[in-house]
Amino acid sequence: HGTLECSLRNPSPRQATICGTKGVIEVQFPFWCPTKFTVQGMTGLGSQTWTEKKVYEFPLPDITGEYNFVNSEGLAYEAAEANRCLRAGLTESPLFDSEECLAVMQVIADIRSRWEK
Repeated sequence: HGTLECSLRNPSPRQATICGTKGVIEVQFPFWCPTKFTVQGMTGLGSQTWTEKKVYEFPLPDITGEYNFVNSEGLAYEAAEANRCLRAGLTESPLFDSEECLAVMQVIADIRSRWEK
């Protein structure tokens, strides 16, 4: 179970917090193209034992230009992988294949079906 809040009309911090059975992931602004996230594990009765937070950082590529959205230059990683796959004659990336893509789409469909009830 989880909570999702998303709005294009109302101001929000535009970050994400994912709470699971083994810990919490905090994704910094902008969550749709982040450069940093934090993982903190939890264990114990009532999840009262927390690990130290571990920060993962992914700097944006050094690309100049104008973009429509913040951190859009991060899409260069996806473009590079698509280019690599095309040059190698692949029809999909082994880093995110069609099976994984369909699994993500199923999660989105499940969330949407709950909204429509």
